[in-house]
This record gives sequence, C-alpha cells and structure tokens, in this order.
Amino acid sequence: MTDWRALVAAGKFEEAEPMMLQETTVGDGFDPEVRGGFYESWGDALQARELAEQKYRTAHYYWATFASWSTSGGEGTARMREANRVLIKLEVLRKGDADR
Repeated sequence: MTDWRALVAAGKFEEAEPMMLQETTVGDGFDPEVRGGFYESWGDALQARELAEQKYRTAHYYWATFASWSTSGGEGTARMREANRVLIKLEVLRKGDADR
C-alpha cells in the first residue's frame, strides 16, 4: 500500500486524502496538526483560486482546532501562528480576485 505522504510529495493530494484522513483518525478524534498541514499544502499546490480557498479554509479549521487544545496562553499563541498564516493566504487570494 502506498503511503499517503509519498502521494503528497508527488502532488496527488486527492488520492492521498482518504488515506491521510484514515491514518489521522484516532477513536472519535483526529490529529488537527497533520490535517492542517495537509490541507494548507494542498491549497499551496492549487492554481484555481476557488479550490485553493476551500483547502485553506479547511486548513484553518484544523490549525485553529489545534490551537484551541492548548493548555496555556503562550502555547495557544504559538499554535495560532499556523492558523494566522493561512488567514493571510486567504486574504491574498481575495485581493487577487479584487484585481480581476
């Protein structure tokens, strides 16, 4: 069986997604850090703005979830860096749409 990470490295995100979701599901929970990174990378790889925006929104959800599970303010602030980075990418996409 192919590892989903190898598929991501080859740019085959759609093929990798079900495997990644299965691997990052633990009982009733999930690994938001891995999922956030996956969807952010997928958004980075897309040329179509609408699709990239969808992936960035999903990435933001997982990164923000990861930050919300922090046990201290400093930890939460540090973890919000990823969520905020994705928000900046979304803003850049929107500005690009305004230029059309």
